[in-house]
Amino acid sequence: MKTHARGADAVGRREFLALGGAGLALAALPVAAHGQAKRSGEIAAGLSERMLTLDPANHYSISATSVLRHVFDPLVDVTNDSKFVPALAESWRPVNNTTWRFTLRKGVTFHDGTPFNADSVVYTLKRVRDNTKLIKAFVYQDIDAVEKDGDYAVTVTSKRPFGSLPAHLTMLGMLPPGAAKNEDAFFEKPVGTGPFRFTSWTRGDQVILAANPGYWKPGVPKVEKVTFRFIPELSTRTAALRAGELHVIDRVTPDLVETLKGSRGVKVLDVPAIETQRWIFQLAKEPVKDHRLRQAISLAIDRNVIIKELLRGYGRPVDSPVPPGLLGHTSLPLKPYDPEKARQILKQAGYTSVSLDMVLMKDLYPKQLEITQAVAAMLGEVGIKLNIKNLEIATAREQRTAGTYDMFFSGWAHMPHDPDWFFGQWFTKAGSEKLTRYANPRVEQLIAEARVPDAKVRQAKYEELERIIWDDEAELWLYYTVAIYGVSDRLRNFEARRDYYVLLSDVAIA
Repeated sequence: MKTHARGADAVGRREFLALGGAGLALAALPVAAHGQAKRSGEIAAGLSERMLTLDPANHYSISATSVLRHVFDPLVDVTNDSKFVPALAESWRPVNNTTWRFTLRKGVTFHDGTPFNADSVVYTLKRVRDNTKLIKAFVYQDIDAVEKDGDYAVTVTSKRPFGSLPAHLTMLGMLPPGAAKNEDAFFEKPVGTGPFRFTSWTRGDQVILAANPGYWKPGVPKVEKVTFRFIPELSTRTAALRAGELHVIDRVTPDLVETLKGSRGVKVLDVPAIETQRWIFQLAKEPVKDHRLRQAISLAIDRNVIIKELLRGYGRPVDSPVPPGLLGHTSLPLKPYDPEKARQILKQAGYTSVSLDMVLMKDLYPKQLEITQAVAAMLGEVGIKLNIKNLEIATAREQRTAGTYDMFFSGWAHMPHDPDWFFGQWFTKAGSEKLTRYANPRVEQLIAEARVPDAKVRQAKYEELERIIWDDEAELWLYYTVAIYGVSDRLRNFEARRDYYVLLSDVAIA
């Protein structure tokens, strides 16, 4: 499935969700005597980002989420079409706007034999709330109390509405309460309830996992062993896949698709991602704090050329800050390409010579340098000079925090499949103080009002919010990305995920 710019405008919600289930099912699985899939073989995956921690609460890495989802189960899982489904919680419901009740799965044990129960949930949630050094701690600061209701139910009370709690919980693996005795030692050799047991971790290189034969979900996992290798260089990942050393790789760029399709034993899968490629402005800084300049910049960019020529059709025009298929998506007028109007706005605003610094995180996003160079040429045609600063990732992020940039090449994958995380991070004063410096009291109010559990209320609030930031040109929204995977044709039942996760629990190998 190749998603071309020409047809993207016409893809409706129903059709888009149908695309979200893209997967690979090439043959029937061997069946054991008891009707369950026979477990055999090993799978090796090559991931684009190095994993820095084994603590599910201490990262926002897509690669780390992919790996740790095999070791730790969350309370709530999310499907490829953004439906929230039971994992360690059999059910959940809002009691009121500030209270959620979770009914837990019985008969589940951790890899060391410890039973999973409400004590695990209480420890895991209080830990991520109270230990503010943990990267995910900011998400859970509104939690007021986590209380047991017997051994298999938990009530979570928040200081203000927390309608996105189930979505955030898809990214938080449950821990055994015994981990509290020595957390440092625990996360050197972690124990979860997941389909695979932790075997070893070579920092910066690979993680090896072995099947959990007592997993609570029948017939899972399908293989005996999974190895995740961390290989940031796409050329190296691609070569290893073509050589048969890897069975799946993520983050394939459009220019390599035909090469992989022409490789023996290799398939290419793609799916519209829940990621918006966006560039941010430093909104407290002259001259980009001027709405007129931001409007002129947007008008000067031909997004369709980027999608068609540089992404080879593997992109979609943006009609909302929130991608299709997620709560909050709404269809807004596409950003037009009108360089003549851009010149008029600049002239009327008195801008005769504009020079802006554009910061990139080196090699983080596919084709980012070529795309930025193309945009620099477009802006040059209307009288705006773009100075491209292609910096090491850590250095670029330091400049973002310090605010020493005009524009910054950034993307945003909605990993919780809920927009609260995105808006809370980028459009509240507290969230944006070291990012864009965005501040709008009405937007802040709408973000808070959109946190109630009622999905209809949330949708309405997000639509109003998005119209404000859309019209204000608060960011540059360039395109929705397409997630592209290279997959060995030996794999059975691999699913190309919209959130870039590489999940192998249900995958078999021939």
